[in-house]
Amino acid sequence: VLGMAVDILELAEFYAGSDGARARAQIVQKIHALWPDPQAEPVLGYGYVVPYAEALWPRANWHLCMPAQQGVLVEDRPGGVRSALVDESLMPLRDGAFGRVITIHGLEAANHANALLGEIWRILVPNGRAIFVVPNRTGMWARRDATPFGAGRPFSRRQLRRQLKLAGFSVVSMRPALMLPPSLPKYLVRLLAPAERILALLLPQIGGVWVVDIVKQVPAPIRAKRRQNVGLGVPVRPAFSRALRLAKGSVRG
Repeated sequence: VLGMAVDILELAEFYAGSDGARARAQIVQKIHALWPDPQAEPVLGYGYVVPYAEALWPRANWHLCMPAQQGVLVEDRPGGVRSALVDESLMPLRDGAFGRVITIHGLEAANHANALLGEIWRILVPNGRAIFVVPNRTGMWARRDATPFGAGRPFSRRQLRRQLKLAGFSVVSMRPALMLPPSLPKYLVRLLAPAERILALLLPQIGGVWVVDIVKQVPAPIRAKRRQNVGLGVPVRPAFSRALRLAKGSVRG
């Protein structure tokens, strides 16, 4: 199933707004509850992890890979975050290069989800961990195309567990986030914050995204061979630096 990646500039614009800030804060909170600070350990971010890296672990050694169909955004922050435009089915990374991987706006936008998962498995060390943030098929955010979580292929909890298991991963935990709909006024978000925590416990199926913590199985399960379509008809977008600003759908220096 071909995914539908959101343009890099639309992603940047979303995270500059109130819904993006809310999504980032809640997802960062979920990830902090799952993993300790890696300190200087290398961490791979795949998809669009730029808004999350600094908020999660500013001292971590981040390597950001962005899919070619999305485009790449080069950040100029101190210390330098390495960013690269990659083919989802053939990443320029050695086997077992990372102990941790975080994927946001990646799996649902993949043109070949199995190939992407195979690459994530390959570049993880044995028993390495990964977190996937994936739109929930039955959630409210996946039904609103005003947010990037409404693009691409959303997953039900059962579909996601099955696909990850077939790719050679064990699911450690799967937690919902974004229990309230997008585009709510800030005062309502604050007022309903206690209800959001209760909804996450009682009605996880209405959450906007799944935050899934997985571990690489070794050895991998036997899987059918698949053809990898490398670089076929994938548009490559240029890189942009933080110095370039978004304004009314255009980029100005």
